Amino acid sequence: MFQKMRKIIGVVSAEVNSIEQRQIMKGIITRAQAFDFHTVVLSNIYNPYEFDEQLDLENEIYELALSPELCGIILIAESFVGKHVRKKVMGFLQQRQDIPIIVIGMCIKEFAFPNVRFINASDDSDIEEVTGHLIRVHKLKKIDILTGPKENEVAQRRLDGYRRALSANGIPLDSTREFYGDYWTTSGEAHARRYLSGELPLPEALVCANDYMAYGVLDTLLEGGIRVPDDIMVTGYEYIHERIYHTPLLSTYQRGRIALGEAAVRMIFSLCNGEEPDPIPAPKGQWIAGGSCTCGPNMKQMNAELKSIRVKQQFDKWNVLGTTEQQLTRCSTLEEFIHVLGAHQFLVRWVQDMFLCLYDNWYDNHSTAVGDMMTCRSIMPWNQERQPIPTRKFSFSALLSSADFAVVHYYLPIFFEKKLFGYYVLQYNTPDTYDDIFRNWMKALSNGLEFLCMKNDIRYLLSCQNLSEQKDSLTGLYSKHGFERVLSGRLVAETKPLYAVFLRVGAFRSLNNAEIQEQNICFYQQVAELLQMISPEDGICARIDPKTFVCVGVKAATPEECEKKHEKLRYLLLHQSKLLEFFGMDSMVSGWVELPVNTSVSAASALIQKALSTEMEILSAKRQMPHSETLFAIRAGLYQNYHIHTDDICKAHSFSAGYFRQIYKDLFGVSFHQDVINARISKAVCLLTTSAMSIASVAEVCGYEDYNYFLRQFQKVIGMTPGQYRKNI
Repeated sequence: MFQKMRKIIGVVSAEVNSIEQRQIMKGIITRAQAFDFHTVVLSNIYNPYEFDEQLDLENEIYELALSPELCGIILIAESFVGKHVRKKVMGFLQQRQDIPIIVIGMCIKEFAFPNVRFINASDDSDIEEVTGHLIRVHKLKKIDILTGPKENEVAQRRLDGYRRALSANGIPLDSTREFYGDYWTTSGEAHARRYLSGELPLPEALVCANDYMAYGVLDTLLEGGIRVPDDIMVTGYEYIHERIYHTPLLSTYQRGRIALGEAAVRMIFSLCNGEEPDPIPAPKGQWIAGGSCTCGPNMKQMNAELKSIRVKQQFDKWNVLGTTEQQLTRCSTLEEFIHVLGAHQFLVRWVQDMFLCLYDNWYDNHSTAVGDMMTCRSIMPWNQERQPIPTRKFSFSALLSSADFAVVHYYLPIFFEKKLFGYYVLQYNTPDTYDDIFRNWMKALSNGLEFLCMKNDIRYLLSCQNLSEQKDSLTGLYSKHGFERVLSGRLVAETKPLYAVFLRVGAFRSLNNAEIQEQNICFYQQVAELLQMISPEDGICARIDPKTFVCVGVKAATPEECEKKHEKLRYLLLHQSKLLEFFGMDSMVSGWVELPVNTSVSAASALIQKALSTEMEILSAKRQMPHSETLFAIRAGLYQNYHIHTDDICKAHSFSAGYFRQIYKDLFGVSFHQDVINARISKAVCLLTTSAMSIASVAEVCGYEDYNYFLRQFQKVIGMTPGQYRKNI
């Protein structure tokens, strides 16, 4: 079905989950969806004020701004608090002179490239509106202001707005009412203590240039016994949604951030269409009534705040008390890892989809570069059957192509110290953003992936080898995904049925004991080598899960020939005494299946799984038969020692000869006498396959004193002479 290719707007921000950026994003996404644009947001996670080398790798996320798929970029400049990351972002944007860039926030000369436009709300007009409210509505004249640092340009603009309001209402300016703070609660607390001590006379009202300083004032005045708003009114600015934690409820002013986001998209839309956008005036904000002035709170608005806080607290509790991180660090394979993420997807508030995008060599600790290719997987439980999505580093369309309408994708870096694993992508279908607590999820994700890499390095869990998308690095065979991809192409090209031989080792045994891991590694590699002995050069050999091996394309034109290949594999296995002892003869399942022409890869996999399940059921039933454990042990010994006699077995296990012969044939489908012959001949097959011994020497090793008798028995069992068999090999 034809999928519409929508234009993609890029948003470059830092710590995009903070309240200021959330409001801007709401406007951006709303307007982008109205224009039918996808939105891709690039953001770091930590965004420290001071440079931190341990966190610097997260800022490589901004390199994705170089993607040729972007039709325009919106930069939320005020979100970048550190000079180092701001310089890095500037370096990437300097290379994007080919598309329009809209900077939201104050004009920064470093970003003033020819293709850059600046838009911002008006701090001075907003503070003028706040001060005017106190004058006009509450009839106040003795009004102080606590603005930001004296050398800060934004702080001065807010002070200018305060002065304009006084002048416009005929109130003389008084510099003794103008105070500077640091935009944090501590300066608000210090200023309130000056009122309490009598150092400063108590005004009728105090305008705080941001909410944090206002909270410090409110809390300290409450402790000091000054009543707000009866003794003094206090206002804030920016509306950071934390009013409920302070009393009385702060009256504040919400900047026009949502309108800023919408305006930025309108400008991008015009510029992408080759049109000059209309001049955009600074958007006005709105007064948020509270209890720190006599307006009183808007109960509908207050209820909305409380509802939002309750939801946030619930998700915070689930994240803090959850066991996601522990479960991720216990995973042994990438498939398990994705399953755990999917089982805990509800911890991320109202997200529609999440993708784990890893570089194809993400697990290679010796690689010095991440490469260009990535593989993305949806972690949602209802999407985990979906095939992994291969994509290039700078491509967003591979993930967006599955969306039926305009959506937003948040790209976040997955890294551990100096290692960049890839990106985590969140999809929202509505104007929404993830929460602060999501940082815990990203920490757990990064730590879990590092654990997988560590396990891969020390090789103490076999399943940790299944990290490559195409290859099983332990055995060198294809992994499940690589097997399905190669098989898909082979099935399309074949005009004759393909035959597959499968093998599961340790089917009824737990092989995750750390004490036997070195043996585990050695024996799995040995099984892979035996599998390759029955495979032609163009055969497809794979380890599709930690215990299951498959070979498709064995050289066989008929089912009978395929059965001979399968029998050869069994013969090879039965004479590996240590391997047989480790996995257990009663836990080894093998068989073969025909894959008809025009079979799809999913149908082929289903046929293999069905045949394997059938053989598993047969073996499971055999294990329930009388004396099965003893008989499996006898048979294992028989294939190592061809001179075992029935009398010795019966004496050792208190069986009558007739009863022993009967239960042996019932269990294995062959008489004990014939199995002795099979054991000798299968040993001969192994030697003819794996050594250069003469046929006479092979006969002797297999316990045949009469060379001609050996030739007759070999031809009777195998269907050809030893010489013909070796020639065919």
